[in-house]
Amino acid sequence: MNELNNDETTPARDALSEALLDAAAGHPTSADLTDDERELIAAIAEWATGLPEALAELDSEPEPTRPVPVRADDPIAQMLGLIEDPAVLIDGPQVAAIRKSAGLTVTDLAARLNQRGWDVTTNTVFSWERNKLNPSPATINAVAEVLNVGADSILTTSTARVQTLDVLFGDESIAAFLGEWSRESNVPVERLAEHSKRLLATAGKRNATSATPQTLLAILQHFKSLPGFEDPV
Repeated sequence: MNELNNDETTPARDALSEALLDAAAGHPTSADLTDDERELIAAIAEWATGLPEALAELDSEPEPTRPVPVRADDPIAQMLGLIEDPAVLIDGPQVAAIRKSAGLTVTDLAARLNQRGWDVTTNTVFSWERNKLNPSPATINAVAEVLNVGADSILTTSTARVQTLDVLFGDESIAAFLGEWSRESNVPVERLAEHSKRLLATAGKRNATSATPQTLLAILQHFKSLPGFEDPV
């Protein structure tokens, strides 16, 4: 009985498959279909002709591109704290103490940082807390925010190369650039400098940096090219 049913249903399945192929090719079907099957074919006829092209595009769709790593010599990345800065060092044992006080495990901290978009593993956090790895200043800020403390409370600052933005802006090359920019834009030097400092400090959430005047100069040149930068709201 089962064999008979299988033999009886096979032609119907073949006919429907043939009708679907005809619809995809944009041709009227000559297959022997039931009323329900003809209704189905009629319903999909409008979009079925685009199915082969859509499948071809799907097959040829390129793999998702991976994020491009931040270059260590990118001046903008340096000033925004996306690259490890030897002048801004995390205090690993202090991070561990604050984390435990907050009731978080190492895995919890890593997970919360990942939720904020930081690619951090449990092993990475362990390395931070053992002072075997130093995160970028921007990552340190994120850790502080997760732990609900100020960034300064989890830092041990090296004074060998550290300087403030005020010191950098006092460099002769920076002063000369700001003077030229001021003359071209008819905006006071002080206003250009303060606006730049405020933007950098807000983005990096820190004032200490080991960036060089050359790095800052590259950033200011970028700022100069931004429309409306000289006249902030």
